[in-house]
Amino acid sequence: MLEEIEGLADGAGISMAEALMLQLRFELVGFDGQGGEGCSSFAIVDGGHRVSGQNVDAPSWHKELGMVLEIRTPDGPDLLMYNYYPGMIGYLGINSAGLSVFGNAVVSPGWRIGFPRYLAVRLALEQETVAEAEARATHLHRASTINLMITDRQGNIRDLELDVEEVGVLDPVNGRLFHTNHYLCPSLLKKERLLPLIPDTIDRLRVGTERLEAISLSDQDTDVVVTMGRLLSDHSIGPSSVCRHRAEISQYEGDQWVSIGSIIAEPDYGRMNVCFGNPCELTYQEFRFTDHVQENLQATPARVAARG
Repeated sequence: MLEEIEGLADGAGISMAEALMLQLRFELVGFDGQGGEGCSSFAIVDGGHRVSGQNVDAPSWHKELGMVLEIRTPDGPDLLMYNYYPGMIGYLGINSAGLSVFGNAVVSPGWRIGFPRYLAVRLALEQETVAEAEARATHLHRASTINLMITDRQGNIRDLELDVEEVGVLDPVNGRLFHTNHYLCPSLLKKERLLPLIPDTIDRLRVGTERLEAISLSDQDTDVVVTMGRLLSDHSIGPSSVCRHRAEISQYEGDQWVSIGSIIAEPDYGRMNVCFGNPCELTYQEFRFTDHVQENLQATPARVAARG
């Protein structure tokens, strides 16, 4: 990773310190007890389909920076990664081994000098199985906090609530898992810091879990993007729903986020469907690995329903 960041600095004509700063964005901004970031993530294995993804909630101007990168690694799987912050080498996506990594902000105290959160996401994304990704992420001397939702080709789903000192583990129920921006594991509840600032995380979790439980992917004629897009476009609790629009829900100005990106990944087929903005307003664009990688993945099933 350090060599890659050095190459980034050379290619962009910036200093090594500046290139490192891009990877440390969350830690440098810090947590002052007044805010964090949003996001709602999901994973489902049903009817032979494995789908994962999320809405990315951040200040609205970030949607102009949305991109999908294909990263070819010398020794491991290639990566297909969504990003909205130029120069950051670790964020959400899938790899050519069929692994997916998504996630969202959770906040607890004790941040320290250590391995930064976005590079922890990248490290997890370079693994081939949920067990390998969990082992790498949980053994780090972590600088800050994050939640990771990971799936693999074997159909495993696992959610890791990463505190700086401990890890909460959540397993799916009926092959489904949904997560927002507060801790769910009992041992971490006493450390919760973000919930009082973005209380909509409770309702987003409830609605997302209910909607996900009702989804069936067993019908071979199901268009996965249309079906999961309805989940990520949900407005049932108003503007601060799963599909987030500007909504003053607290006294903190930082809660004025929107869904700047929406991702529906089908890692078995090597593709991510990405909407660069609110999914209720825009369509998803399909991104795949290049041909030399795609040949090693499953054949792509035909799409049968129109996407709106």
